[in-house]
Amino acid sequence: MAQYDVDLRDYWRILKKRKVMVLLMIVLVSGFSYFFAKMREPPPIYQAQAAVKIERRTSMADFFTGGFWFQSDSIGTQAFIIRSFPVLARAAQTLGWVPDDLTPDEIRGSEEHMAAVERLRGMVSTDQESGANILNVRSVSSNPRQAADAANAVAVTYRDYNILEKNKQTFETKAFVEEQLADTDRRLREAESALRAFKEEHNVVELSAQTSQTLNRLFDAESEHDAVVRQQVIVSRQLAAMDAPVSGTGSFENLLLPEIEGNQAVQGLNKRLRDLVMERQTLLIDFTEEHPKVVELNDRIHGLLYGIRKALRSRLAALQDREAELKTRLASLERTAGAFPAQALRLNRLQREVALNEELYSQLQSRYQEIRIQAAGKVEEVTLVRPATVPSSPINIPSKITVVATGVIMGIFMGIVFAFVAETLDTSLGAIEDVESLLQVPVLGIIPHLKRDDAAARDGPGREMARELVTHYEPNSLAAEAFRSIRTNLQFMARKPGGRSFLITSSYLQEGKTFNSINIALSLAQSGVRVLLMECDLRNPTVHRSFGISQAPGLTDYVLGGHTAEDVVQTMTDVMVGRMDIDDVMMTPGLDNLHYITCGGNIRNPSEILNSPRFKSLVEHLKTSYDVLIIDAPPILPVADAVDISPFVDSVILVYTVGKIARGVLKRAKSALDKVNAQVLGVVLNNVKPETGPDYFKYQSRYYSREQKTDEGRSWGLLGRGAGKSRRQTAAGEGRRRWGKILLLSILLGLTLLGYAFQAELAALINIYLPQAP
Repeated sequence: MAQYDVDLRDYWRILKKRKVMVLLMIVLVSGFSYFFAKMREPPPIYQAQAAVKIERRTSMADFFTGGFWFQSDSIGTQAFIIRSFPVLARAAQTLGWVPDDLTPDEIRGSEEHMAAVERLRGMVSTDQESGANILNVRSVSSNPRQAADAANAVAVTYRDYNILEKNKQTFETKAFVEEQLADTDRRLREAESALRAFKEEHNVVELSAQTSQTLNRLFDAESEHDAVVRQQVIVSRQLAAMDAPVSGTGSFENLLLPEIEGNQAVQGLNKRLRDLVMERQTLLIDFTEEHPKVVELNDRIHGLLYGIRKALRSRLAALQDREAELKTRLASLERTAGAFPAQALRLNRLQREVALNEELYSQLQSRYQEIRIQAAGKVEEVTLVRPATVPSSPINIPSKITVVATGVIMGIFMGIVFAFVAETLDTSLGAIEDVESLLQVPVLGIIPHLKRDDAAARDGPGREMARELVTHYEPNSLAAEAFRSIRTNLQFMARKPGGRSFLITSSYLQEGKTFNSINIALSLAQSGVRVLLMECDLRNPTVHRSFGISQAPGLTDYVLGGHTAEDVVQTMTDVMVGRMDIDDVMMTPGLDNLHYITCGGNIRNPSEILNSPRFKSLVEHLKTSYDVLIIDAPPILPVADAVDISPFVDSVILVYTVGKIARGVLKRAKSALDKVNAQVLGVVLNNVKPETGPDYFKYQSRYYSREQKTDEGRSWGLLGRGAGKSRRQTAAGEGRRRWGKILLLSILLGLTLLGYAFQAELAALINIYLPQAP
């Protein structure tokens, strides 16, 4: 087998040869992928997304108490809080899934309301925007409007909840100061009333300077003692709250302390405790008390509680020491003041009590105003930066364009695979090199693929001749030039001794042997060579019909003895008498150099005619009378006629239609000729398409396309005399291609409409059997 380089051109030739298979596979795979995608399409799910920005506000107190170092945990904690029960319960009330007048405890006690909260929790998810303090709140639902409403409700509820929680300490301090302010105002009024009554009763206005100084020191000590005692009471209450047993989820909330002036360290720890308690509440929605994460969080809370208790006990011990010092100082001052009159002591005490309550009331009033200002400028750490919009397309259904594009790509790959598999399984010969390698003879010529049906556009009885006599009617065509190439090879062979007669046959039926015999003979005659074309296919004669001459007298009539050799030879005169008019005869020169011997009358024993001595003597006589003798013989494998007469000629030319028969058939035909020592000159490849000989047709078609444009005005040749017919042929070809494109587009459009119709019915079924959530 001949070896030649395989490059991309060979693969491209195979693809062009199997282009129908590739295109069909692309259409089928893309159509079926779209259809099955629609068949398996799930119910649509829509996703809406809102975004909130979190900015942690940090004070210097937070920095010194350690709160600053826990900001890195803030985003993760807030992500838990968004899906916590308080936020989701309030969001469900906003959406109308749960009545607004229910408390969180009442919602927890109702299975129906908890199911609504859990459904909302299953719809909502959060994730942090990369490189930013932004949390994305996503909501999924089968209803796009519901998805957007749920995402916005959760985001807005979380913002309000954060404002309430971050300012809860301010609100609690405000309530505490209001309570203390009312109590101080009451005590101040009582002290002022007592002082006024004492002065009116005893008619006493002022004390002496020494007495007043001593009593002022006494009452200063008493005031400080009272303040220390009040602080001891507050710290004792805080310690009692810290020492309370922790048994339930809400028990830790009771440990959160209000803001107390002068106790900044405890307040810093209390802020950290508040965050941990909130995180614990969020974890308890998913996990039980025994879960490792909850247990770890409990340990951290207990550690903070221990630190708070330790700070409170230290503060309480300091206050108790201060109280003991003040008691000693008070005892000394009371002994000194014992010598003063009772009225002076009473007056001084009442004055000091009024002054003390006035000062305390003034401080509380100032603190109250500060807290009101702080409450008015409440801390907002959460900002809704992107509200959710109604999604336009579902997230779980791939794009129609994506499905079709994927199908097209898969179809291309599958088409290529099937094309190469079909090429591998094809036993016919598809390349010129394969033919030469198999038969060990050269390829004499390549006849291109002809659209011979286009010649049917020729009016009148000559359309069959125009279809067969390509060299005569279309001298500027690629096929005519291909026959001239074969003519050149045969003329070279004819110069050699014994190279005057050629038998043209094929392996099997319908391979174009007669078509090639006629046009080779015409091409030789056009070059000035005297040629005789003998029709020896007695079983299926067609040469006489191609030239429009009579069938008899012919070969059989000569062999049977009824006529002489001169009687059965027909010339251009017989052609002109036949169906070919004078204009057709004069179209190209050289037709007078071509003579014919037709098959003659029908007989029942063609093999005996071709094996008779008279036939052999006729062949020998014609070989000396003409420059070239061409015999159109029957196919080799169906009958033995061609093999029988092959020893009578100088050379045998095999006609092979590329891709039509298997290589084994062609090989057997060649072997049959070799057994009778026939001289096989070469092979003519008939009906070769451009994908089989890409290099040959690439250069030939480019050259002759320009040549045909130049010769449009000529009056001879099929293309020259019938420019209108060429245009009609081109228009017909364009029409067929246009209709093919329309058919392909119609198929694709039908598949698309079928998919959309199926989609509408699927959506209707979903609405019937899968109602949307409230």
